[in-house]
Amino acid sequence: MRQDYYDKIAPRGQLIVVSGPSGVGKRTVLRKYMAEHPRACHSVSATTRDPRPNEVDGVDYFFLSFEEFDRQIRTNQMLEYAYYNHHCYGTPKKGVEDARAAGRNVILEIEVNGAMQVKKLCPDATLVFIMPPSWKELERRLRERNTETEEAIQERLEIAKEEIAMADQYDYIIVNDTVEKAISRFAQIVHGHRYSINCMTEFLKTYIEGEIHAQERLAY
Repeated sequence: MRQDYYDKIAPRGQLIVVSGPSGVGKRTVLRKYMAEHPRACHSVSATTRDPRPNEVDGVDYFFLSFEEFDRQIRTNQMLEYAYYNHHCYGTPKKGVEDARAAGRNVILEIEVNGAMQVKKLCPDATLVFIMPPSWKELERRLRERNTETEEAIQERLEIAKEEIAMADQYDYIIVNDTVEKAISRFAQIVHGHRYSINCMTEFLKTYIEGEIHAQERLAY
């Protein structure tokens, strides 16, 4: 059966919200998934931060001034918005609605507060949280980017702790141990195969306790 049959599941497209700590590899997973499933589309977020090297306006983000971002909030043009790490981030509403109306599956890559806003406004949305295989690995990935100061990295790690604590508010958790496995798990979720953690609370308890024990072993 043709791939586009699976990509277009219903007359109205799905809304899939993806979150996870900075450095967990969300964008890599989503880009490779969408390269294989062209009928799915990534909703381009808006932000007030400066572009990173190789980022393109309108492709990676809409890079807006604080004034323009505030104007779009006041005129109800944002589906969700949040203040994160000293900058504003948000999802322009029109692009999401137009794509869903055309039957395309829309993927939002947003932080936790924004995801909770979407959960309230769009009860049919599917929320997916991408988890690092370990805390040590998350820290390694952040440092490997070589784009931020030590202070900024520590701030992102503090934010990551708060984000991971909210993962039980999501419908699914994917551990990004390898990109290939994460893409496969994500595809199963989007296309209706019930890949999930049976008990998220127990999963998170085990995950967090494992990290605490690992840190205690390193301390000796």
